[in-house]
Amino acid sequence: MQLQQIRYVLAAAEKKSFSAAAKSLFISQPSLSQQIGNLEKELGIPLFIRHSKSVTLTDAGKQFVIQAQRILNQVDQLSDTMQKYSLQQSGTLRIGMLWIAGYLGLSGVITDYHKLYPHITYHLKVEGSNTLLKMLSAREIDAAFVISSDNILTEEDLYYQQLMDDRYMVILSAQNPLASKSSLTIQDLKDEKIIMPAKASAFRQNMEQLFAQNNISPSVLCETSQSDLVIQLASQGLAVGFASRSIARKLQNPLCCILPLNPRISRPIYYVTLKELLDYPPIRSFTSFVENHPLFTRAYVGK
Repeated sequence: MQLQQIRYVLAAAEKKSFSAAAKSLFISQPSLSQQIGNLEKELGIPLFIRHSKSVTLTDAGKQFVIQAQRILNQVDQLSDTMQKYSLQQSGTLRIGMLWIAGYLGLSGVITDYHKLYPHITYHLKVEGSNTLLKMLSAREIDAAFVISSDNILTEEDLYYQQLMDDRYMVILSAQNPLASKSSLTIQDLKDEKIIMPAKASAFRQNMEQLFAQNNISPSVLCETSQSDLVIQLASQGLAVGFASRSIARKLQNPLCCILPLNPRISRPIYYVTLKELLDYPPIRSFTSFVENHPLFTRAYVGK
């Protein structure tokens, strides 16, 4: 049974004539008669009683028409629903966001996209980079903004695009004698109280390696990756901390000084999705939107 045959039966039932039905469907009368005949053979029962110039439905035909109309209504509804998905008038986007998304302006990107496609449903998951990548791999989210990770560059099923090139900075009190320098090395910090990044931070390993390479055992005041707390403690002269340039500038106050850390430790921000999802209209358009957004097409943060 084909949808085309169902439509032919409904037209013939409405017009009470094969020739009139064929004319309304813009096909030949013999073609319509043959298709209805084939359907009747398949079903094993006649749907119409043929008269010389008209047709009428059999009892079976009447039941067929009732059920067929329901089927076509559902097919039409299904077609409309799929068209809405295709035109992005419907659908769902599950986006992974970093804890620092607000500082980087990423929330504004979501807002701008929502203005273009207000009928799409959005679900945001706010986590750290490693967790977001695991969620993406488990198909719990559709795309994510993450800080650089070796996993991004080695996973063959991931599609990724670098959006920003941030870097880590040293945060210290403006009254600290080191504030007069243009940049700072780990050796410059050997006698300072240090605010170390939290152990879960990818930056923590970088800092531990730098201190170890310079044979320095840092005097640690506390461990935190909360940039606002780092800047507050540093501005009060309690210790020297670290933060990405973009966040440090957002939170800067007159009592603190922000200086580059040498050697440079980059903090690239990536947009990541699964290659298999790029054919899904909302992901395809969102990916293109992100890659062409003014926030990212301008010069990279930190350059």
